[in-house]
Amino acid sequence: MGLQFMDIFKEWASEYDATVTGHDEQYREVFAGYETMLNEVVDQLEGRVMEFGSGTGNLSAKILERHELISVEPSPEMRAVAAEKLQLDIVDGDFLNYPTDQQVDTIVSSYAFHHLTDDEKRTAIRSYVEHLDAPRFVLLDTMFASQTAKRDILDWAEANGYTDLLEDLNREFYPYTQTIQAMLEANGYTVTLTQKNKFVWLVVATKQSGGTQS
Repeated sequence: MGLQFMDIFKEWASEYDATVTGHDEQYREVFAGYETMLNEVVDQLEGRVMEFGSGTGNLSAKILERHELISVEPSPEMRAVAAEKLQLDIVDGDFLNYPTDQQVDTIVSSYAFHHLTDDEKRTAIRSYVEHLDAPRFVLLDTMFASQTAKRDILDWAEANGYTDLLEDLNREFYPYTQTIQAMLEANGYTVTLTQKNKFVWLVVATKQSGGTQS
């Protein structure tokens, strides 16, 4: 459920906001256009929103300007940083442990879904269909269009001496775009994917009536 990365969240909580603004050269391309991308995510949201992996609350703050929000975050350090920004009770939970008694119109996550293995991603999506039945699912995250694209990124990071980024890319579970698309389609969503920078893709999934769970 991504909780094996809790120590990393603890270390990164105080540095995350500086990283997204380009302070860390190794991650500059990962967060290129960050504010614009978050705004584009919010443009895709509808109704009442449940956000998973809200982190330090950057996307949450933008969502709250336009939507009612249920925010879910497992890291106490991340929640503490977000609490300084937002007048919001943030749920202590994760992608597979969350309030299931809520009416939700959109599920959203940014820079977090990759903490789940592919099997966990499938389980999470099935869980959302079963418990939340949200007609919209929006993801913003690092993904790879192909094995070649992944290899090119790894080679680029190695050539630039970005050892922290390279370790990150090899340690976590960044998916292939076609894998995410197939998971969502198997659960009754129609899916559009748009590449936003060298690393990150925006996934917008809309629920079809009568979709099958898989």
